[in-house]
Amino acid sequence: MNDVFEAELEDVYRYRLSYGGQSPFFFGLQEGKLIASCCSGCGHVWLPFRPVCSRCYSEAAPKELSGKGEILTVIKLPMVPEHLQHLNRTVASALVLPEGANTCLKAYFVGEETQLVKGARVEAHYLPDPTTIADFYFAPEAD
Repeated sequence: MNDVFEAELEDVYRYRLSYGGQSPFFFGLQEGKLIASCCSGCGHVWLPFRPVCSRCYSEAAPKELSGKGEILTVIKLPMVPEHLQHLNRTVASALVLPEGANTCLKAYFVGEETQLVKGARVEAHYLPDPTTIADFYFAPEAD
């Protein structure tokens, strides 16, 4: 017999996710701050936060950044992510080098198409009730 019986089922799971050692970054988002980590051994500054330095494996401590930075590369998204649609603006995926960090961060950029340029100055904006790394975005820096 070659027939296979199939049924469509839908499950909903509710669970509590712990961000463990990366918690300082997410607490920072709740407070409208970018929290990086600064290595106690080599001084390298990582964003997003990591509890242990990936260069020398020393412990790292939280370091608050200004929230400002520079676009290294950017590409317009063909569709706006659902959680950013209320902004009614162009949304792009960008690599941003935050001031005071040694690493760049892939994040959303929200602005006008004419602002999608390498080297543009940006600043972080925070969504209410953050739960993921996507719950903030960069926009053009205010003058």
